[in-house]
Amino acid sequence: MSRHVLAAMGVDGREIAREGRPAAPSLAVVAAYGDLHACDYVTVSQGESVGLYARDAGGVWDAVSPGTDAVTADEMRLWFELTHHYPGPDGADPSHPLGRPPRPGAVGRIDERRAIALVQEHIATGGLNYPAQGLVADRFAAGWSVYAPVDVDDSDPMAFLDLPVGRAVFMVGDTGRIKEVTSAIPPEQAYALFTAEEAFVRRPPAEEAFMNDLKTEFERLDARSGQPGAINFTVVGTPPEDVTAARVTALTDEIARQLALCGPQRWERMVAAFSCAVSAETADLCFWQHEQPIEARVPEQIALLVRRQRHLAAAMPAGPWLRLMVAVTNGPGGRAQVSTQYDYGDQRLPDGQLLAPTHYRNDLAAYPRAGVPAWLRTYAGANGQRTASPHTASPRTAPPRSAPPRSAPPRSAPPRSAPPRHEAPERPFVDSLVGWTTHVVADQQRITYGRDSLAWEEIEWVRYPLSRTKHLGFLFPSTYTNTYTFGVGRYGNSPKSLGNLVWSKGGKRAEAPEAWLALVEFAQRVLEPRLLAERLDLIRRGGSFTIGEMRVHRGGLTLRGVMEADWGSLTDVEVADGLVWIHERGRQQPVRVSLDSANAVLLPRIVAAMAG
Repeated sequence: MSRHVLAAMGVDGREIAREGRPAAPSLAVVAAYGDLHACDYVTVSQGESVGLYARDAGGVWDAVSPGTDAVTADEMRLWFELTHHYPGPDGADPSHPLGRPPRPGAVGRIDERRAIALVQEHIATGGLNYPAQGLVADRFAAGWSVYAPVDVDDSDPMAFLDLPVGRAVFMVGDTGRIKEVTSAIPPEQAYALFTAEEAFVRRPPAEEAFMNDLKTEFERLDARSGQPGAINFTVVGTPPEDVTAARVTALTDEIARQLALCGPQRWERMVAAFSCAVSAETADLCFWQHEQPIEARVPEQIALLVRRQRHLAAAMPAGPWLRLMVAVTNGPGGRAQVSTQYDYGDQRLPDGQLLAPTHYRNDLAAYPRAGVPAWLRTYAGANGQRTASPHTASPRTAPPRSAPPRSAPPRSAPPRSAPPRHEAPERPFVDSLVGWTTHVVADQQRITYGRDSLAWEEIEWVRYPLSRTKHLGFLFPSTYTNTYTFGVGRYGNSPKSLGNLVWSKGGKRAEAPEAWLALVEFAQRVLEPRLLAERLDLIRRGGSFTIGEMRVHRGGLTLRGVMEADWGSLTDVEVADGLVWIHERGRQQPVRVSLDSANAVLLPRIVAAMAG
């Protein structure tokens, strides 16, 4: 029986140390080995199988991939580095594997006018509440930063109060991909992360990268010799088709494994469907538990893996796929059956998974291919105009082409289609009068009050304070007024009416309004997990934000003139009497933050995550 080999790995994939073990090491042993060698990655190999373990930003070790091949383990190491560590407090590092911008592709670098035009189209098609005129663009390594400038009166010392907090900034890559970030993140941090994302997705396979680096070194030596042509060097070919197919398949298995972690406990079946172009994608994920469908959100971290897999698949003769379907069925004994299907657009894509024409134009430019389906050529439009409606009835979709050949045992579970999309309008779970004449209406997609409306996925903050006022009586008994407030919104420009929905009820033991309870339950179940993950990621990336007057940042909590506490000094956080009470070691009185402040409900879990 072959022994197990532990290897401590640096961020560049080089071995720091290795040792053999007769038995498979436990997670505690792997963590101790990594800590001993002050590294964030450890691999455990047995024959051709490689398991990857990693330490996250909070110092916790876990298995990233329990068993794959060495090349895929390297892919997953860089993916974990990107999503958990990079760029770090010191910003971009040119010597880091993710610190160098990707080589220009077939399209090359886009110019400033094109970047601004893409953002204007993005604002228009998305219906964003953001000025589309007067945009400016700043170039960085992997693309452009596009934003609406803010004019400030330098003669007015209080003008800074009018500056929008957390204003959106659009990062536009040379492939046309647009990522919206907040101005609360330091620009250099945002540039470094976006560049690393592009570098991760578009970097060449290991063999090709090695040969390119070797070619560059020969060209450098050639230039030093002073005699052009003194050294001849030619890069011949790329990895064979079967090697590429095996890598694509192995990475698809890793995607399925990561998606499986997004579902409820003891789910029986999972179906994921991705519709992608180089500059945009959609993702649908659904689990079944006791035959009941449960939809889930695909995290951005997994979307990065899907983009990487598609970039590798583009080297196959069929070119890059347009849709990827992954189905997983949990079998007896914890054995999972995985089925994968690729759709190359032989037939028109379903309307719900059809991207805007501009994204397919970007994709055809980035990945030129000889054969383009007639419907796609018409839909994308060579002149940049939309020539086919996405709502036109599409012909029946033919079975997609089969997946690349696998070296692993065949999967026996038949693929299952993605959950159907219903065109009938959803029934709102809240339709309640607020005030005298206006209703608040909420369904699974958005919340609307009068003429103001926000999609839940747009919302950046939430609050739902409850207060009771006692009115002391002199000749009559005291009375009580209970105020139930619910508010959501975006930082910067946001409908004010949605930030202050108020219900009032009298009585000492009044029951909360059903509409308020339903909105709070939805916010706790759907909004808060996303908002919490985004805020923790912002902190980890070196950004900061405010809750009330409290500044939350990588170092801890700061309340000017009152508190400057690092995470380790915080001993307890509790919610009572409409306030968040924050206790600090050595401080007699806790610091208070009102629950009326946007996202104050997240503070206890932010502190627990960072202090833990």
